[in-house]
Amino acid sequence: MSNGDPLRVGMTQPPDNRATSATMLVHNGSPFGTQTSAFWVQRLGAPAGSAAIRGDNFSTGLDSTGTKAGVLGMAPASPQAVGVLGATSGPPNLFWGETGVLGVTNSFGVVGRALTGVILDDDNQFVSATGVVGQCNDGVGVHGVATTGWGVIGQSNSRTGVAGRSASGAGVEARSQQGDALVASTQTGVGVLADSVRNSAVLGRSRDATAIEGVTKQGLAGVHGQADRMYGVWGTSVQGIGVMGVSPTNALVGRSTGSAGAAIGVVGSCDAGQGVMGDSVSGIGVGGRSLRGWAGYFGGNVVVRGGFYVVGGPKAAAVKHADGTLRSLFCVESPESYFEDFGEITFAKASVTVKLDKDFASLIKRNRYQVFLSCYGPESLYVRRRGPDSFEIARVDERAGAMLRKVRVGYRIVARRADVKAERLPRIKVAPMVAAVTKLEPPKIKQVKSGKNAVAVSAPEVLPRAPKIPSVDLKALAQARPKGAAAKRKR
Repeated sequence: MSNGDPLRVGMTQPPDNRATSATMLVHNGSPFGTQTSAFWVQRLGAPAGSAAIRGDNFSTGLDSTGTKAGVLGMAPASPQAVGVLGATSGPPNLFWGETGVLGVTNSFGVVGRALTGVILDDDNQFVSATGVVGQCNDGVGVHGVATTGWGVIGQSNSRTGVAGRSASGAGVEARSQQGDALVASTQTGVGVLADSVRNSAVLGRSRDATAIEGVTKQGLAGVHGQADRMYGVWGTSVQGIGVMGVSPTNALVGRSTGSAGAAIGVVGSCDAGQGVMGDSVSGIGVGGRSLRGWAGYFGGNVVVRGGFYVVGGPKAAAVKHADGTLRSLFCVESPESYFEDFGEITFAKASVTVKLDKDFASLIKRNRYQVFLSCYGPESLYVRRRGPDSFEIARVDERAGAMLRKVRVGYRIVARRADVKAERLPRIKVAPMVAAVTKLEPPKIKQVKSGKNAVAVSAPEVLPRAPKIPSVDLKALAQARPKGAAAKRKR
């Protein structure tokens, strides 16, 4: 065989192999282990060749195997066995260097298919078969790049489309410069399911866009986080908002299924600011509702800026009684907003002038206020004059030369507030607000199991058992064969 002639093994009609059975090249390795390859082809010199070994499968007729391969590699069942191995030897050039295996096609570039399923053992270890495995000691195990489409797509009928697991780092890490780092879309199931034992189940970071976005149309939730003992969803921000919910109905809902006392639906904690803040333009900032317990509880001082209204119930103070119980003392209501002050004075003259307390006088309207007297003695007293700074108490019987006895009198001053507009029995529109509060009911959330158990959601759309491979254009492939390969050589 001359250089450049075809390898004529098992042929019956030169120059092509037209044998009716498979041509087999059997290599029995050396007992000394010096022969590691059965068949070795090298392409050297110029011009540059497109392939060292090329396999074309133009066979026609019925296909009983279901797969028509150009190159088929098989190895026995062994932990170190590889059907097809592609390797390059060059300096490392991340993402755009030498390629071990490259698949180019109009449909699926590289397809990995396993015959058995994927299960988890007691230690959450993946066992059984795997369609595609990417492994790297210190780099990227699997890297997907797309110009306008998806870099990596994972899809499954009843299990996880893409599963990422790591011993100390991130199981799945997504980064993007301008677009979405990770997008999960589902019709009826769970878009992204992340499970962690001791660390964060899902960690999303973004500088200008959304770090994690989950979209679902009819499924349980756009983003669902679940933890055994710590936080199901953890959101942190340096200067912005840790977790934000936007919805035309309930933007953020917290629901607890624990026992009374220890269970809390929503918890807000802050070192120096506000633990929980509710803001509304024309509705209700914070609404609390309870069917059998207390709608709200405050363990410290409470400040209300604005009007304070109680609808359908009294205002009372809970005071500890001598018998150990708490007793209710109710507020006295009035048709206007008043301030009151109390005092007591003793005098022996015909009259006495009582000055208003300066701090109290600065808070009331002093042009018209009321003074109520309580005399602690057999005397008739009345208020003879009211001024902006004081009022005068006089005796009814003040005859000249009469013996005047010392008398003690208590007084109560009632005045309108100076900081609000005086309005009697004003009307308020509180009915719509009460109706809105009664509609604050948490949505019905399905119970979802994760971890070692399957997620109780509907399965996604059914996939075909094998990828559909388009028909081959034999004429185009024949014209693309290497130069001189189709010509008969007479050497």
